[in-house]
Amino acid sequence: MKNNRNIVLKAILWIVQGCIVGIGAILPGVSGGTLCYAFGIYDPLIEVLSNPLKGIKKYWQLLIFVCIGCAAGFVCFAGVTNWLLNWNESVVMCVFVGLIAGTLPDIWKDAGSQGRGIGSIIALVLSGVGVTTLFYLLDNVLELTIQPGLVGWLICGLFWGLSFIVPGFSSSTLLLFFGIYEAMSAGISRLDFSVLIPLGLSMLATLLLLSNLMKWIFANYHAIISHCIMGFVIGTTVMILPSFNTSFTNIVIYLVSIIGGAVASFFFNVLCQRIRAKTGE
Repeated sequence: MKNNRNIVLKAILWIVQGCIVGIGAILPGVSGGTLCYAFGIYDPLIEVLSNPLKGIKKYWQLLIFVCIGCAAGFVCFAGVTNWLLNWNESVVMCVFVGLIAGTLPDIWKDAGSQGRGIGSIIALVLSGVGVTTLFYLLDNVLELTIQPGLVGWLICGLFWGLSFIVPGFSSSTLLLFFGIYEAMSAGISRLDFSVLIPLGLSMLATLLLLSNLMKWIFANYHAIISHCIMGFVIGTTVMILPSFNTSFTNIVIYLVSIIGGAVASFFFNVLCQRIRAKTGE
């Protein structure tokens, strides 16, 4: 009876985590890979992609339930995303800034699990400054656009694949900058296979081709790459913050939204850890 209850608890946890990862993948400024990293799904995902036979045999239960949740969150939330952003983009982005901020303690802890030297700190600072500068240039200097169509959807899939295996890389944020995000999310929400098929194939190809590289980098440079990831997360978070050059009331609403998102994210991570400990995961 206890074992059955533990299996049910783990299944629910994996579906919820997968759903949040799927939602995070579709939301601007949020990296699906970062959420996988924070929820402890990242290493199993990389192992499955880099060695499918061994990985699937070891993690098949996790894979099934996480994929179910991820697909549900990804498809179902695509249309909701546009509605929320149209309703009040600033407040919604503040909530997600808080959600990302709530994962930082776990990312910091994991980044230092194999040591934290001066090189790691330098990597964190340089990556944070680098991604902030990149997004600033994309938003304010360069005027690059991607047109909807087969090539556009393949590029979307490439970005999404990168966002899952490079934690901190937000595909949706870049797609917003390139002007294709709205058309793509609309296609996903109405299950348009002319959008879904090239996007999915491109994403899968990216995951399979680059997963071994990421596994090797983590195995040999865990501290450096983990702190780089944290820098990516911080830089991305800074760039999606709305302008606080507004009324006092709006500033209070923004701060409450950020704090609320951070608290919710922190306690969800605590709950995940307790369930994993209880189920022996």
